[in-house]
Amino acid sequence: MKLIKIKIVNFGQFSNFTFDLGNENLSVFFGANEAGKSTVVAFIKQILFGFHLDKRKSDFFEDYKPLARVSPMGGSLFFIADNGQQFELERLYASGKGSKLGTLTVKCDGQIVPESIFFDQIKNIDGDFYASSFIFNQDMLAKVIDISQTDLLERIYYLGAANSDQLIDLRDKFAKEADKLFKSRGSVPPVNKLLKKMQEQKTNLAAVEDEFTDYQALETAAIKQKNSQENSETELRKLQAELNQIEQLRKQLPNYQKLQALKQQVKKVKFDPEQYQIAQRLDMQQQSLQKTIAELKKQLTQLTDVAEDTAAAKLIQKKPELLQWQAEYRACVQKAKQIEQAKQQLLALSPDLAKIAEFNQAAIVKLQQDYEELTPKEPVAQKSSTNQGWLLAGGVLAIIGVILLATGSKIIGGLLLVSGIIGAGWGIKEQKQQQQKQVALRAKQAKIKQKQSAFSQKYGLNPENLDLANLLNQWRQYQLQKQNEQANQEQLGSLQEQVDQLAQELSMALHQNVATDFASVITAIDSLAEQKAQEQRQEEKRATLENNLTEDTRQLQQLQLKLKAILAEAGVKTLADYAQLQINKQHQETIKTQITALTANLQEDLPELEQFLHNELKVQEKETALQKEITAAQERNHVLQGQIAENNVQMANLASSTAVFTAKQELANTQTLFRNQSAEYLADLLASKWIGRALDLASNERFPKMLADAKEYLRLLTNNRYNNIKIDKKMSVTRADGKSVKVKYLSRGTQEQLYFALKLAFVQQVKDQIKLPILIDDSFVNFDDQRTGQIEQLLKQIAQTTQVLIFTAQNKLVEQLQLQPLTFTKGTENV
Repeated sequence: MKLIKIKIVNFGQFSNFTFDLGNENLSVFFGANEAGKSTVVAFIKQILFGFHLDKRKSDFFEDYKPLARVSPMGGSLFFIADNGQQFELERLYASGKGSKLGTLTVKCDGQIVPESIFFDQIKNIDGDFYASSFIFNQDMLAKVIDISQTDLLERIYYLGAANSDQLIDLRDKFAKEADKLFKSRGSVPPVNKLLKKMQEQKTNLAAVEDEFTDYQALETAAIKQKNSQENSETELRKLQAELNQIEQLRKQLPNYQKLQALKQQVKKVKFDPEQYQIAQRLDMQQQSLQKTIAELKKQLTQLTDVAEDTAAAKLIQKKPELLQWQAEYRACVQKAKQIEQAKQQLLALSPDLAKIAEFNQAAIVKLQQDYEELTPKEPVAQKSSTNQGWLLAGGVLAIIGVILLATGSKIIGGLLLVSGIIGAGWGIKEQKQQQQKQVALRAKQAKIKQKQSAFSQKYGLNPENLDLANLLNQWRQYQLQKQNEQANQEQLGSLQEQVDQLAQELSMALHQNVATDFASVITAIDSLAEQKAQEQRQEEKRATLENNLTEDTRQLQQLQLKLKAILAEAGVKTLADYAQLQINKQHQETIKTQITALTANLQEDLPELEQFLHNELKVQEKETALQKEITAAQERNHVLQGQIAENNVQMANLASSTAVFTAKQELANTQTLFRNQSAEYLADLLASKWIGRALDLASNERFPKMLADAKEYLRLLTNNRYNNIKIDKKMSVTRADGKSVKVKYLSRGTQEQLYFALKLAFVQQVKDQIKLPILIDDSFVNFDDQRTGQIEQLLKQIAQTTQVLIFTAQNKLVEQLQLQPLTFTKGTENV
């Protein structure tokens, strides 16, 4: 891609400014300091990769907001591709709208196309990659001392293999793991330790095998000594066994003598254990019956005679009758309550009944006569409304008649007037007769009231509202309840007299005072019945005891006869003699048991014991000889044991077959671990080398080519003073005399020449993948005239294949390049 036009809308100090670059590969932008050269460099980068508005990290200053505070910020870049396609990249940003990277619009031959159409042609690199690879300025030149082979390889691999950063990490991981396992001059890694350990174990195995030869010779001698010791010990055990046999016979001699004595004590005893057990059982039964008989006799003497009492029996038989009396008495009591309730109900229903309740029949008859003498009550005459009607009608007719006469209706008026007068006169007459009747009636009523008052004072009853028939009916019911109450009381008295009589008879029978209430009398009958029941039980007990006594006496006689027969058959007189016979039998059994046990214990030794008892002197001589032989054998055995112990000490200090086996096993284990660790080391190392080689192949082995170009460029820039570059973790250069110099010891100018050589070589190696303009921003301020001339030659060489844009304030450089510069002056209307 060749940049052919720069169009700035608003960016930093520029507004509406355009640069036409034409079709040249080498262009120079000339202007004084602060004229905007670095601004244009930043503009090119930010239009390509986004504005720097969100404080992202950068290797140089990139904050170029429009100084005029106008909107939008941005502009366009115009490129022409190798195939002739023209691209326009327009990026704009308005405050508060869209991403802070700006809105990018890509056009191809005037048509808007996706961004990928352009960026796929430059391998989709980002701004950091472009800045570190294609932009040269004072800030970035100072970083030459930090450049490492890894940084350069990673950028090259980025173009040749997908996910190259992950592959590089994986390669470094395998290399690091291999380095942990083995180092050529190390001693700490596991493989180094195992190599050393194997050498030590091989040396130890050789020494152990030498000792094992001596060990085998001693082992052969030890076997012979052990055989001699075993023979000596066998002889010693044999002698000891003979001596032990004699000592055992001596120990068994008392048992043998005891056996002979026990045999002399053996006697025959006639004893039948079954008959003895029967005799014991009969004796126990006899003793038990004797105790039972004595107890029965004692109980009989304690029982008293009981006389027959028929009167008490009759009293006990009266209990059902008494219970009947009690039920009748309770019924009478309940009836008395009911009568009393009925009387109270009658009195409550008719309050006047209480005033005549105690009257007899004569008093009631007199009450009826006095009530009948009272004049029946007549109704009071009411004022006739008819009379008043006549008066009113007559008055009205008279008035109407007068009115009609006045109006001229004389006939009708006169008739009405006469009718009114006749009606009024009739009304007045009737009214006078009614008044006379009222006077006579009031006199008669006053006389009746006097009789009623006298009746009320005599009987306490109000005759005006008295219902005599109903009152007399209630009086008759009340009198009937009184009669029932009297009869009930008479029955209660009769029942109580019977209970009193029965209580008196019970008091005499029990010889104690009995209360006359039903509960006490019933309790007394129960006590009397219990007393008679006890007497009955006592008589029954007496009969039972007498029967048992007779039966037990008969059984005792039979037992005595049986026991005498058994004792006679055994030849003894008493059971005590029979018990002694049992003891004698048991003693003989004990002797037999002892004889059997001693015989079983001495069975094998009986013949020798018999000889020992008769030839004791010869046995003692033989025992003495055996002891001497045992002592000699023990001494020989002791000497052999000392020799064996000494031999064992010597063998213990030498390596045995176990030690040899252990040494070989340890060496084999170490060799196995070494093989495993070595295989792991080689696997990690080969994996690292394979991935590195794969990356080299994927990147078309650009790094060696880049390094060769960089060496050539450095030689050209330094006039052959430095002709080689070494890049590893630290970078160094080699002088023409062969001496290696670290970068930090180079002058600032030489360091910058080295940086130029490396970056230009890198750009040359990636130009087939990424073809973008190189931007050089005042990077030659530390170059003297000679070095400036040398860089001029190199740039012209690079510009043959790659576009180079130089931004400078140096007149001399412009003159040397012999190019028409693109100039802009600080303070113009657009700057």
